[in-house]
Amino acid sequence: MSDPCIAALKYVSGQSTKDVLKRFADTLLKQGVNVHGLRQENVQGPDGQRLGVDAIDIHTGDRIPLLRPTPYEMNNKQCSLNLAQLSEATGILRRAVQANPDIVLVERFSKAESDGGGLADDLMNLMASGIPTIVSVHVDEYEAWLSYSGGLADDVDSTVEALNQWWTAAHAR
Repeated sequence: MSDPCIAALKYVSGQSTKDVLKRFADTLLKQGVNVHGLRQENVQGPDGQRLGVDAIDIHTGDRIPLLRPTPYEMNNKQCSLNLAQLSEATGILRRAVQANPDIVLVERFSKAESDGGGLADDLMNLMASGIPTIVSVHVDEYEAWLSYSGGLADDVDSTVEALNQWWTAAHAR
């Protein structure tokens, strides 16, 4: 069996991979590439205030409300991750493995995954499937990512151009 075809899109605090992943996914979709996976998008109210975060199924466009913090949670910096909705999001990645798409994009490997929760099991299934996969990874979780991925993932700069280069090389494998 060959090594997993996986890339880490490393980013720092204050830097977002949301736009990069969206533009990359849109480019691939326009080229007829079968793209699956999850993106995240901030949800804003009418006055521009942040209301939460949605996970977006790249293949269908369906939205899953992952975070909708209450004022109390926001003021006390408490996690407001909806675990039932996270479970629904993990189903998207399980279906991606079954669909055997050309590529899967996943935003993101975070503290939950480094602790073995969140999308961890589904990311492992993606790696084992051999489907080319790109995962965004915050630098604070990068050491955990290296351990989790066995150091088998390529590092890719957080630009559409770098993702295109990686995809071209991965697609040729």
